[in-house]
Amino acid sequence: MIFSYELTQKYKAFKGYSQDKQIVADISGFTTGNLSDIKKGRRHLTANQVIFICNEMGIDFKPALIELAKEKAKTKEEKAAWTEVAKKISAACVAGLLFLTASITQVQGPLKRIRHSL
Repeated sequence: MIFSYELTQKYKAFKGYSQDKQIVADISGFTTGNLSDIKKGRRHLTANQVIFICNEMGIDFKPALIELAKEKAKTKEEKAAWTEVAKKISAACVAGLLFLTASITQVQGPLKRIRHSL
């Protein structure tokens, strides 16, 4: 399925909407024709529309923008490049979390021993 359409459907479920026209009413510059074209794969959401939907649902829009770029990619090489960007960002996030976890553990370890000895 197409990312843009999946995102609109997740938004619809998040809001508890039963009709597509309710989605259209919320998103600036959006029409039922746009949504129909997205469903058929002839159109994509804009970056601003993706950001709006993600903000409304309380999720980070950056991964969604990468998915949108992959969806809009015209060539296999361009899509592969966006996929590589997503992998590198994910790897950097994991490395950052591991570093943060290790730092917190090192700080808390000696403090816990001191508290117990007091």
